[in-house]
Order: sequence, then C-alpha cells, then structure tokens
Amino acid sequence: MFFVGYLAVFMFGYLNGRPPLRHFDNELMNLPVRWDAGWYLDIATGGYRYTPDDPKAQQNVVFFPAYPMLIRTGGRLLGGKILAYVIAGTLISLAAFWGALSYLYAFTRDVLGEDRARSALWLLASYPFAVFFGAIYTESLFLLGVVATFHHFTKQQFGRAACWGGLVGLTRLNGALLAIPLVTLALSGFLPARLVHGRNGVPDWNPTTSFRGATLAKALAAAFMPPLGLLLYAAFIWGTTGNPIAWATGHTAWGRTYEGLGTLFTNEVTQVVASGLSGTIAYDVVNAAGALFALAAVWPVWRRIGLAYGLFMLLNLIPALSVGGFLSAGRFSSVLFPVFVWLAMVVPPAHRIGWIASFAAFQACNAALYYTWRPMF
Repeated sequence: MFFVGYLAVFMFGYLNGRPPLRHFDNELMNLPVRWDAGWYLDIATGGYRYTPDDPKAQQNVVFFPAYPMLIRTGGRLLGGKILAYVIAGTLISLAAFWGALSYLYAFTRDVLGEDRARSALWLLASYPFAVFFGAIYTESLFLLGVVATFHHFTKQQFGRAACWGGLVGLTRLNGALLAIPLVTLALSGFLPARLVHGRNGVPDWNPTTSFRGATLAKALAAAFMPPLGLLLYAAFIWGTTGNPIAWATGHTAWGRTYEGLGTLFTNEVTQVVASGLSGTIAYDVVNAAGALFALAAVWPVWRRIGLAYGLFMLLNLIPALSVGGFLSAGRFSSVLFPVFVWLAMVVPPAHRIGWIASFAAFQACNAALYYTWRPMF
C-alpha cells in the first residue's frame, strides 16, 4: 500500500496541486506525513499545547498520549531528528499491527482452527480501510490493545488484561467504552444465556459459569482499567490547561458536534439528491460503506460470537456517527475485529480468495486517496 500511494502521488497528483504539510522535499520520505500524522508528530516532538483564548482553533490535546509518547521514545532512540520520528511512528504502527495479528490468531485458533484463524487475519489485513494500520495513526495500537485485552480476559488472565485495557484507555477517546463489553463478559454468568451467548456464542469467548468472589473482583477491576486510562489523561490535561475535558470539547473544531443519527442520514440523503456524488459527499459514501458494512455485521456477530462483541462494535460506531457523521467512519470500522472473526466463520473456503482480492483492490483505491491528500481519512 505504501507503493500504491507512492505511485499515486506521481500518477494522480495531490488534491489542489500540493500537499498541505511537508517535512521533506523527497516524496518517499514525506509519504507517511499525511493528515493526523502531523498532529502525532507534533506532540511527539513538541509536547501538548493549548490555546484557551481561541475555542475554534484545533488543539492537539484531543489526541490521547499513548501513541505519540511511543513515537517520542522511538524517535529519540533513532537520533532525535524529524526523520527519526517519522520512521519511529511508521515502525511502531507496523509492529503494533503485527502484534494485533498475532493476538487475533491466538484468539481464534483454538476455537476455529488454524485454517479459519489464518482466514481472519487475511480478511482483516486486506480490508479496504486497513491502509491505516501502516499509517502514523492509532489504529494499529488500538487494535492491538483491544484484541489483547479480550484474549487475556477470556483466558482469565486479568492482570495482563488490565495492563492492555489501560493502554486502550490511553490510546483513544472511545477506548474507555471497552469497559462495557468487558463487564458484560464478567457478569455473563448472571445474565440469561440466550442473551449473552446468542444462538451459538462460543463458550471459549463467553464465560458459561459465573465469576464469583475474588475472581469476579479481579475481572471487574480489569474491566474498569480503560476508563482509568482516560481519567489519568483527563487529570494530566486538567493540570496542563485548567480544563479537565479540553480533550473532549476540542473536537468541535474538527466539526464533531452531536447531531444524532437521524440528522446524519437526512443530511446525507439531501446532499446526494441535490448534487449527486460530487465534492466531499463522494468521500462520505466511501466511509459510509465501511460503517454500514460493520453495522450490518453487529447482529450476526452477536448471534455467532456473543453479546459483548456486538456491544464492542456498536460502542465504537454509534457515538462516532452521532457526533461526526461519516467522517473517518471507515477508519473506525477497521478495528472491529469481531467482524473478521465472523467472516472467517461463514465465508466458504472456496470464496475466501474472492473476498480477500476484492478487499485488497478497494484498499489500494483508498491508499491512492489517502496518500494524495484526498479527504477520506
């Protein structure tokens, strides 16, 4: 996908003729510096800054600290120049994605077997919005954190699950919501089996006996680590800016304000009727395809895998759609790993190569858009 993006720069060119952000004159060196990558590199090199006098200004405090702090560490180890930070960010994303694939394989192998576990990895890696797993974005680290948390939680390794859950809470705003599906797993023994497990929810991924006593306490403590990560960052921002929720209110500068799903779909339909697929509406359609695909998969994921995994998907989609519309919705769908586990379960072996090839073709299209600064981020 890097190669596709590099070709697209020369064959299609940049939107508006030039990139809005450039750290290097060399196009290959500058290739990873796209969209939000500039914000993460800014935090890694210069730290957090806040301008309270300009509420409409975009502030870097909206970006959570785990990923940029890893870039800062890696960049300093590699020499401390801007190229070192760009290389560090790219390597961290790729390494985190490799780790996420390893955990996903471990999560699925014992239940589905090696063949379908490998299929889940290929489907995830080829997914049209998986291009962000190689970008200087949080997708890889977030995916690693959530898959590792679920894996260790279902194995009742609550100490490890707590550590990974804390990382998730420090990686993205919606990471704190991971507590809800984890609590669902912890309390699944007290809930109606048909509700929790769906039609044939896999026992290995959904506890069939109630956690009690010390085990339940450990499970709940691990489940609440993602919100604790958010609270730690809020405390830091409070000390830095004097506003403990500056990381939340700052999203309005990116156009993220609550409108509700009804308003979202009404606005999109009105724009399509008025102007067709012209301008930014075309990129909304691209992102909407990923979001709608994931939403359509929630029900079968719940029925075949379990309620907690369906909740995880809804909690990562509905709030984002409610406050930001289809902005980045395709990217958000890429980390919903239960979708790819479900696909590995239901797609016949003879059809897998068709799914993977089709996914990869669309991913190449998205790579061309992303690396030429088309707004499909």
